[in-house]
Amino acid sequence: MILRLRPVFLKAPLLAALLGAGLQLASPPAQAALFGDDEARQAVLNLRTKVDTLQRDLSRQLNDLASRQTDIEQRLGRLEVSQKASLSRQNDIDSLRQEVAQLRGQLEDTLNQLQQAQKSQQDMSADMDSRLKRFEPTQVTIDGRQFSVEQAEKNEFEAALALFRKSNFKAADQAFAKFAKTYPESPYLPTALYWQGGAQYAQGNYNGAVNTLQSLIQRFPDSARKADALLLIGNAQVDAGNDKAARQTFIRIGKEHPNTPAANAARERLKAM
Repeated sequence: MILRLRPVFLKAPLLAALLGAGLQLASPPAQAALFGDDEARQAVLNLRTKVDTLQRDLSRQLNDLASRQTDIEQRLGRLEVSQKASLSRQNDIDSLRQEVAQLRGQLEDTLNQLQQAQKSQQDMSADMDSRLKRFEPTQVTIDGRQFSVEQAEKNEFEAALALFRKSNFKAADQAFAKFAKTYPESPYLPTALYWQGGAQYAQGNYNGAVNTLQSLIQRFPDSARKADALLLIGNAQVDAGNDKAARQTFIRIGKEHPNTPAANAARERLKAM
């Protein structure tokens, strides 16, 4: 709240009374006639001097009051301008605060959208990588050797092998047969034929096992599975009642693959026959 000070002026009746008092002082009473002319003249001069002094003092006081009033009004004016400026600045600050709040909200929305976009991009990238891996070649180790195979090829072989390990020999036999037909040039093929022959042997299909394993040896004579395949052929021949063929097979293992676990097993089988 701005307080205004009213200017202080002497009332006209008060000024008139003061001046009147001076005039009355200037008018000697009737008894003055009793004094001499010189004394009366001196008294009048003295009164006029006092009135002049009083008027100068009052005028100086009035000027001082007027000057103080002017100074106060100027100060009030400056205060009013300062208050208006402060109010204006406060309004500007409030407006800026509102804009900052709005910008903060927009920034948070933008950050949320960016995070969502980044997450979507990561999900899409992961999905794309997963899809690409289904078609990109992958490095595998088969019987101690490195090969590059398709991901689908690797998955199908491992699925067939998992069936064999679960003793689901019939399903494994079919899965390996399908694999051999789908991937005739696969580096997994010798191993697939070996396990297919094993699945057939486990089902009691000895002739089928012999045929599958002989195909493995004929097509891949340098396969690391050859000695084990011959041993499994000999066992199938024994179980099928073909001891003569089995003996020949066990002897062949000793000649072609000496000092191997298969050769040791073949000698034991020969002793038992």
